[in-house]
Amino acid sequence: MGGIGKTTLATTLYARLSPRFEGCCFLKNVRENSSSHNGLEALHNKLFAKLLEIENHCFDMNFVRRKLKHKKVLIVLDDVDTLQQLEYLVEDYDLLGPGSRVIVTTRNKQIFSLVDEVYEVKKLSSDQSLQLFCLTVFGEKQPKHGYEDLSRSVVSYCKGVPLALKVMGASLRRRSEEVWESELRKLQKIPNMQIHNILKLSYDGLDRSQKNIFLDIACLLKGENKNSVTSLLEACGFFAVSGIEVLLDKALITISNYNSIEMHDLIQQMGQEIVYQESIKDPGRRSRLWKHDEVYEVLKYNKGTDDVEGII
Repeated sequence: MGGIGKTTLATTLYARLSPRFEGCCFLKNVRENSSSHNGLEALHNKLFAKLLEIENHCFDMNFVRRKLKHKKVLIVLDDVDTLQQLEYLVEDYDLLGPGSRVIVTTRNKQIFSLVDEVYEVKKLSSDQSLQLFCLTVFGEKQPKHGYEDLSRSVVSYCKGVPLALKVMGASLRRRSEEVWESELRKLQKIPNMQIHNILKLSYDGLDRSQKNIFLDIACLLKGENKNSVTSLLEACGFFAVSGIEVLLDKALITISNYNSIEMHDLIQQMGQEIVYQESIKDPGRRSRLWKHDEVYEVLKYNKGTDDVEGII
């Protein structure tokens, strides 16, 4: 999932391993940079220019192939989003010199069909999370006196996601206990937008049907049996069999050992915020209702509209 530490790990690996190779290149933000006009071609040229240490307008691919055959290189492709991007950038992978390595970071499991080994980045443990948060906010590994319980509350909210821990740590640095308490109360209703926007990138890449499936799970169906959810959403015309697979591929949901559909709390909050933004002041104009007090208000005072598609 977004913010789990893929790029950080790849950056550290690159720094440690690059001295062992004859040529190196770290391509950042492949997804973002490939979306512009000629973006993939520009990335392709930049990659091989860096590996061969030449100007990127001064070579042809036959020259590149001859040179790379005899060169041990390290390539990092960060945030690859599609198979097309990966195929275009490493189409000549078999021509790299012996001992060469390509490291890819991605949120899309479909990329796995083109790689040899997969490492899934796990969320941090409670102890690791507390250390990272405290290093960010206090500059030391333990909570400052008087902030022990508050620090653990923030760590509990972040659920092991390094990005969230660092963002929250930076926002609370040198703040009073009263500000911490206020921010924690606020997070129960309003997500931190820096975290929200990073997580939302995966959602933005979905089609209309897949977005509907994601929002239904985030607001109404998290924790329910996968087969039941699939049948329900298929009946609604959402192409759930393939849609749920896409959500799994993009690390937006997981399937538990008991075949229930699960979702990280921060991703669920992101989905609920998307629906909340449909109508901030009038819940009767949102597509989904899941808070008991809002459901009660809409039903008792007849505030429902045709916008409402689901209630739990």
